[in-house]
Amino acid sequence: MLSLIILIPLVAALSLIFVSRDNTSLVKTIALGAASSTLAVSLWVLAFFDMSNPEMQFVQSLHWVPALHINYLVGVDGISLWMVVLTAFLGVISILLSLKQEKNLRNFVALMLALEAGTLGVFLALDTILFYVFWELMLVPTYFIIGIWGEGRREYATMKFVIYTLVGSLLMLVAIISLTMVHYGATHDVTFDLRILTHTHIDPSMQIWMFLFFFVAFAIKVPVFPLHSWLPHAYVACPIPALILLTGAMSKTGAYGFLRFCLPLFPDAVESMALVIGLMAAAGMVYGAWIAIAQKDIKALVAYSSISHLGFIVLGIFARNEEGIEGSILQMLNHGIIASALFIIVGVIEMRMGTRNLTELRGLSKAMPILYGTFMLVMLAALGLPGLNGFVGEFLILMGVWTSHLLSGLAGILVLMGGLSIVFASIYMLYMFQGTMQEKPNSENVSDINSGEFKLLLPACLLILLIGLYPKPFIDRVSPSVGSLLHLEKTVNLDAGKDSDHH
Repeated sequence: MLSLIILIPLVAALSLIFVSRDNTSLVKTIALGAASSTLAVSLWVLAFFDMSNPEMQFVQSLHWVPALHINYLVGVDGISLWMVVLTAFLGVISILLSLKQEKNLRNFVALMLALEAGTLGVFLALDTILFYVFWELMLVPTYFIIGIWGEGRREYATMKFVIYTLVGSLLMLVAIISLTMVHYGATHDVTFDLRILTHTHIDPSMQIWMFLFFFVAFAIKVPVFPLHSWLPHAYVACPIPALILLTGAMSKTGAYGFLRFCLPLFPDAVESMALVIGLMAAAGMVYGAWIAIAQKDIKALVAYSSISHLGFIVLGIFARNEEGIEGSILQMLNHGIIASALFIIVGVIEMRMGTRNLTELRGLSKAMPILYGTFMLVMLAALGLPGLNGFVGEFLILMGVWTSHLLSGLAGILVLMGGLSIVFASIYMLYMFQGTMQEKPNSENVSDINSGEFKLLLPACLLILLIGLYPKPFIDRVSPSVGSLLHLEKTVNLDAGKDSDHH
């Protein structure tokens, strides 16, 4: 079943090449059908997921390059489960938004489906080389989408995005190959299976540089301050449908990489680096929020707020305790829901008003009461209002940081910086909300959101309330896998190979 989640959008993307670009109705049918079927399969996986089992479930394995022991190996556990469902959910929303695309719809939709398939593959791959292939697959469609359909300084944005990402990917490839070599040194057995490699004991001096190589690749994707400078350019240039997948799902692949690779593989390196990373994440939280306050373009404002919220997630992961990590995984889900809803609202406002500049937008609440209500709910969730989903994740993360022994030296300062970024968040969110919605209107003849646009925002609004009021079912599916991640034992020692030589 898991392979279907990756194959449906991928096959649909490839089959669109054979459809005439004038046949828009068939293009729309294929794209929507593929995205919806992917979501249906991911919901099936969610329904039959065994909550009590911390191991990988629904594992599928095929020999891919037998000569090199590279396998097609996919599986899902509590850490990746919500990310898969979130990506499939955002896939449907972004395809629905793409259907309004006038310029070369067929190619745009095909690239969107390829981007969705690559992102889903990253969350499901258990073979490190397969993980790398999907990681690169995410880059290609994004490059074309921003480069061809983007706005503003799109060439500059794509160049910066690609250079940053490629540097990270190459470092990651070196680390992936060294990882297999270390395991081979211990066992004389070549494997790229992440489940086996996680139990390999790696020398602490080796751990540091391998950890750094992985860390840089994932930190660029999140992005962690100060590796974030590609994000505002890429987000502002990116068309809204692709932006929903980019911010909602693709930015989470970096945080997911920390959980899947950095924490279990390099525990000693994590211990020695955690404080530095905690400070980088906290600096990004405050910096992103501070810069967001200064933005006049509401799309750029939401982009900078993403840097701030993603810093929270990284901080929780490197607290390396149950509250911190569970809070981060929940916050990855929450941020995907909130940020994508905010970008849809920005898109609606831009379509109605022809501008995203806060100085030109005024008093839309009278003309657009439905949008006003929806926007208010999403904005309050982004602020972390108790009772809405943003609060649960942020609260758990701050609890985790406060009780973390890795960050104990600076726990007080980090929690304070977290609090500061929440205060700043309320400033820029209210500034954006009041700037667009309150005061005397500039123009009366604006139509409210239509039923189609409202349907796009409705699931996000329901999830904001559901997770905020009753987060238990979401956390329950995550807990066992997080517990097993934290209590992982290194069973394959470097001495294991020496014993086998004597026999």
